[in-house]
Amino acid sequence: MAVSNKIYNVIDLKTGKLDPRIFSDPDIYQEELEKIFGRAWLMIGHESLVPRVNDFFHTYMGEDPVILTRDDKGKIHAFLNMCRHRGNRIVRADIGNAKNFMCSYHGWTYSNEGDLEYVPGEEEAYYGALDRKNFHLVEARVETYAGIVFATWDPCAPSLDEYLGDARWGLDVFFNRLDSGTEVVGPVKWIEPINWKTAVDNCSDNYHVPTTHLSAILVQGRHFGLPRTTHEQQFESPNKHLFINGHSLTLRFLERPDQARQTHGVTQENRPVFEEYYRATLSEAERRLGSLRAGKLQLGNHSLFPNGVLGFRLAHPRGPLATEFWHFVVLEKGMPDEIKRALRIGNGNFNGVSGLFEQDDMDNWRGVTRSSLTPLARKYSQDLSMGLGRAGSDPNFPGTVAERYTSENNQRNFYRRWEDFMNAEAWEDIPIEPGTADFEGTATLNG
Repeated sequence: MAVSNKIYNVIDLKTGKLDPRIFSDPDIYQEELEKIFGRAWLMIGHESLVPRVNDFFHTYMGEDPVILTRDDKGKIHAFLNMCRHRGNRIVRADIGNAKNFMCSYHGWTYSNEGDLEYVPGEEEAYYGALDRKNFHLVEARVETYAGIVFATWDPCAPSLDEYLGDARWGLDVFFNRLDSGTEVVGPVKWIEPINWKTAVDNCSDNYHVPTTHLSAILVQGRHFGLPRTTHEQQFESPNKHLFINGHSLTLRFLERPDQARQTHGVTQENRPVFEEYYRATLSEAERRLGSLRAGKLQLGNHSLFPNGVLGFRLAHPRGPLATEFWHFVVLEKGMPDEIKRALRIGNGNFNGVSGLFEQDDMDNWRGVTRSSLTPLARKYSQDLSMGLGRAGSDPNFPGTVAERYTSENNQRNFYRRWEDFMNAEAWEDIPIEPGTADFEGTATLNG
């Protein structure tokens, strides 16, 4: 379990023992910024945040500030928000529309294609010796999946399609159902005193729900008519717990094709509106996804490696003991306004900054993070042994599928994936699983 010569062995896949130092060690954190956030494909925005030419949205890749912009030709770019002169930030606004970005320090001005277009005193102060072509803004590779914008700093990274791999088979159920696509609302932003990994690994933890969220579950039952979630239900559930190409997913079976795919925001009063919407869109969804994915499955709690949390929610690292959460609500563009409003409110009430579930989870994540701070506590490994040896292939689902919906298989494999990135010298050392899933239907990576 010890770190030796920069080779990380933090998870024992035979016993499930996890070295807790990865949650608080500042040196490990700095290496994560370089080897994980400097290499992986990261969710940074959505096309609906920059719908018009010259729109921009300020975002992050790890701790690096990034300008997501759509140039006047309609192409999307992601630039490091850093002037190439002295490193000052160029863009200070969260969102806007601009053809050019001027650094407020000395006035160096860049186009929204990243070119250095103007330097005060270029002839007088620099004597005409400055070659502006050498000072293009630092640019990340950009690709999109179903409207979500991903970026990577590493020119040797595989394509986004390869990076997501067969995980898209399950993600399509939520993100890629209809021809019209999705739009997002947000973000709501806040800081939590936790290590970023605790929130990500929790996305596959069904075991905690009946205990951690008991008070919220009782509220849901009283006001929304939802049945109480119990451990017994979780243990007997036919739902699926899958690890696919580095990503952690859960898939739930629908009782009927017109069942609401959401929980938060659905009430006894508006449930008929949701059901009518899913009945009306079922044939289109079946054309795009096939009958199984369109009418029988719901994407449950999930995470995309490294820091995508529960849909399009981002856990930005802010040090080993702090994480900045960005909460977006994903909506299908054609949803009735009544449904969009219900989902905005419902998601905020349960998973937003003041959400009932979020408060429960944050308290646990803080405890897990801080348990690694003292010399005594660091002597004792955390235990992720649930379901050891109880996962494998499934003829109907891609990836490694746990025998039970309640399992720690995804968590163990998340930390194994963490090791893949941290121990690799380059992308060629990081394994990518070949795709084998049957993507029935017409949906593609880009719609």
